[in-house]
Amino acid sequence: MGRKQAGAREFIYFCIAGLIVLALQGCATFENLRVKVKGQVEAYQFLRRGEELLTQGDYDGALNENSKVLSLAIHKPPEDKALFNMGWIHAHPGNPKKDYGKSIFFFNKLLEDFPRSPSSEQARIWVGILSENEKLNRTIEALHPMNEKSRQIERKIEAWEEAHHSLFLSQQLLAEGNYEGALRENQKILSLSGQNSPRDEALFNIGLIYAHPANTKKDYGKSLTFFRRLIKDHPQSPWVEQAKIWVGMLQENEKLSRSNEELSRVIEKSKQVDIEIEEKKREKAK
Repeated sequence: MGRKQAGAREFIYFCIAGLIVLALQGCATFENLRVKVKGQVEAYQFLRRGEELLTQGDYDGALNENSKVLSLAIHKPPEDKALFNMGWIHAHPGNPKKDYGKSIFFFNKLLEDFPRSPSSEQARIWVGILSENEKLNRTIEALHPMNEKSRQIERKIEAWEEAHHSLFLSQQLLAEGNYEGALRENQKILSLSGQNSPRDEALFNIGLIYAHPANTKKDYGKSLTFFRRLIKDHPQSPWVEQAKIWVGMLQENEKLSRSNEELSRVIEKSKQVDIEIEEKKREKAK
């Protein structure tokens, strides 16, 4: 009898202990559930706040709010929606920091982690569009050096055409006796043609203008300078032979000018001597 009562008490104790354990487990489960529910609520709050900021044009703020969703709702909604939003924000045309590479990353992550998400179909379309855009950008970048080379050729052609127009205009001005205008057009040719034709002809023309006898501002020294530049820089130019003749003539002219100056000085000195002699004679006569 005593043993039966002892066994009954042990059974009761066991049942009570089991109930206590179940109660404790239930409390823990409830607490976990409460935390999970709270996290879900906060995740949706961050999601809505991110959407509000996006409509206001605050792209950085919207990204920040959606990233908070990722830390709360791991591998469950609304993480899929946050991933879609982040992909959309990085591709948004109004976002000054848009980054198609990052956009594709978030859309692909959505497709990988949430293939059945309501946003997955849109994400798949966006990945296709952005991937095509990336290919086009790479193609454009690859063609850019070719385009730049083409533009350089176009600029050279334009400069060549403008230089020849100035050459034609300078010849007209020179024929009209407008030496300053002709000089200005030939100097423009030098700035346009670099080391190419018609730079050689422009150098010859400038030398000719400075040596022209009718030019009131003629300068034989400058004329020599430009003829010599032509001979040095463009030895194969058809204008070189004429330039050499002009250099010879101008150098001879310089020699004659120096001789004439010396002769003038001698004559002037002789006159001065004659004057002094005459003065001495008059003094003696007195």
